[in-house]
Amino acid sequence: MSLGGIPSQGSAVLRPPIADSWRRSRLFGVEPELDRGAISIGEVDPRSRLMTAARPVLDQLVEQLTGTRFSILLADRDCRLVFRWFGDRGLQHQLEELGVLHGSQLSEGRVGTNALGTPHESRQAVEIHGQEHYADALKRFSCYGHPIRHPLTGRIEGVLDITGESDSSNPLFGPLVKRVVGDIEQLVLESARACERRLFLAFQQATHHRSVPVAVLGGDLVFANETCIEHLRPADPTLLRTLLPQVPERGVFDTRLDVGDGISLSVVAERVEGSTDGAVFRIARSTSSTRKPVPAPAKTARSVLITGEPGTGRTTEARARAGVDDPVVLHAAAALREEPRDWATRFTDLVAQPRTAVVLDDVHLLPESLLPLVGEALDNPGTARLLLTSVPSDAMSPAVAAIAARCAETVTLAPLRERLDDLPAIAAAMLRDEYPDRKPHFTGTALAALRTHPWPGNLHELRAVLREVSRLPYTGVIDLAQLPPACRGSSRTRQLGGRELAERNAIVTALRASEGNKLRAARELGISRTTLYRRMQALGVTDDCPLL
Repeated sequence: MSLGGIPSQGSAVLRPPIADSWRRSRLFGVEPELDRGAISIGEVDPRSRLMTAARPVLDQLVEQLTGTRFSILLADRDCRLVFRWFGDRGLQHQLEELGVLHGSQLSEGRVGTNALGTPHESRQAVEIHGQEHYADALKRFSCYGHPIRHPLTGRIEGVLDITGESDSSNPLFGPLVKRVVGDIEQLVLESARACERRLFLAFQQATHHRSVPVAVLGGDLVFANETCIEHLRPADPTLLRTLLPQVPERGVFDTRLDVGDGISLSVVAERVEGSTDGAVFRIARSTSSTRKPVPAPAKTARSVLITGEPGTGRTTEARARAGVDDPVVLHAAAALREEPRDWATRFTDLVAQPRTAVVLDDVHLLPESLLPLVGEALDNPGTARLLLTSVPSDAMSPAVAAIAARCAETVTLAPLRERLDDLPAIAAAMLRDEYPDRKPHFTGTALAALRTHPWPGNLHELRAVLREVSRLPYTGVIDLAQLPPACRGSSRTRQLGGRELAERNAIVTALRASEGNKLRAARELGISRTTLYRRMQALGVTDDCPLL
C-alpha cells in the first residue's frame, strides 16, 4: 500500500530514506519473502586495508557490547560481510538462518532494505526498525548502519552495522556507530599513508639503475618515470589502471596494450607486496612508434555481402574491397524516394559495365519488387563487381536474406562495443581527421571512459563525439572533463576489466533491443529478471544509460 506514491507499512508512511530504499529494492526485483538462495557467498581478504584498520576498533567495540543481545557486522566496499560478532547465541542463530554468514553479499539488490546494503547504496547513515525492513524475515530486528569512507578520496570502504531484536532498540547506538566509524576512518587514513610509502619504495626499486619505462599505481596514486610517460603517449600512465583488476595477487601479468596513434606496447605487471591494490608496470617493448600501415585492399570475390549494425563502417569497408579507386555507390534508400523504374534503369546501366565496381548500400531498404533485379545481377558473371551492404543477417527480411545468400563472400563487421581493444587506435585516427595539423592525445582516464561507453551509434557516434571535442579550445590533451557527459561513465565502470565490460555491453545491448523492458532483456540473455537487476547494479548499468 502507498500514499501519493510513497511506500507505506500498514497505515504508517515510511520515512523518506526508507521509502527510497523500498523503491530501489523493488527495482532490483527483491521479494519480501526473502530468498536465502539469492545471497551469494564469496571469499574475502582478512588482511585487507579495511580489516587491518578496523580490527583494533572492533575489538574495543566487542568489549563494550559483551553480554548484550546485539551483533556487530562489517561489510567491505562490495557490501560483502568481512567481520561478524554476536553477543547472544539466539541472535546469532536467527541471523545465520537468514544467510548472514562470513562472505555473504548483503546489498539492497539481494536482501532489500537493511543496515549494510542501504548505507552502502545511499552513502548515508541509517536506522532501520522492525517494519521498516523490506524483507519480512528482517522485520524482527532493529539495525544501525553507517558507511565508512576513505578520508582522502571519499570513496566507500565499507559499512558498519549494529543489529539487535526490534524490542532492544537504543537511541544511543546511532551516535556510538558514528564514533566507531570515525575511529576506523582515522586508521584507514594512517594505513593509506603507509601504503603510499610502500608504493613509492616499490617505484624507487623498480627504477634503480634502469631505463625501462616503469609506472606504479595504487589507490589514487601514480608514479611514472619519464620514459614511461613518453612511451604511453598519446595516452598517459593512468591508462594502466584499466589493467589493475587483471593483475594476480601472485605471479606476473603479461599483456599487450594499444594506446592509440598506432602504438602497441607489451606490458608486464606484478603486485606491490604489502599493498592491497598496488602494482608495478614495466613497458617491455614497443612494437611500433609510428602509425600502423594501412593494409592494401584485399582481393575479393565478384560479389560480396558486408553486414553490420548501422555505423560500423559498412560502406567504407565496401569501398576498400571494391578493387577500384572510385567505386560507384548506389543507395537502396533512393528507390523509396523516386520512381522504382528510374532506379532500376540506373542500376541496370551501372552493373552492365564489367570493369566497374558498384556498392549497393543498405540493400535491406530496397523495395521487394526490385530485389529480383539484384538477384539477376548477382547470378550474371558478365556484370560489374557488386558489393552489398546490409544490417546483420538476423535483422534481414526473408526476401533480402534470400538475395544475400547468393553473394559469393560475406563479411561481418563487429560493433564498436566488441572492438574495445581497437578503440584507442580508431579514435586516434579520427582525431587526425579533425586536427590534421596537430597531435592531441587522450589521457588514460578519458580512454578508460570511452571504453565503458556502450556506443549504440558505433563509429558514427564516436566521430560525432570527437567532432564535439574538437570544438573546444585546443590544449593538446583530451581529458575526461572534455568528453560529453554521456561518455564520461562513472569511476566504478571505468575500473571494470575486459570480461566485465563485455558483460555490461551485452546487458546494455539487450536492454536497447527490448526498449528498456527488463523482463524481455533477461529472457534474451538467458537469465532471470532478478539476476539481471543484480548484474545491472554490479556493473553500473542504470536506467539513464545512453542505450535505453
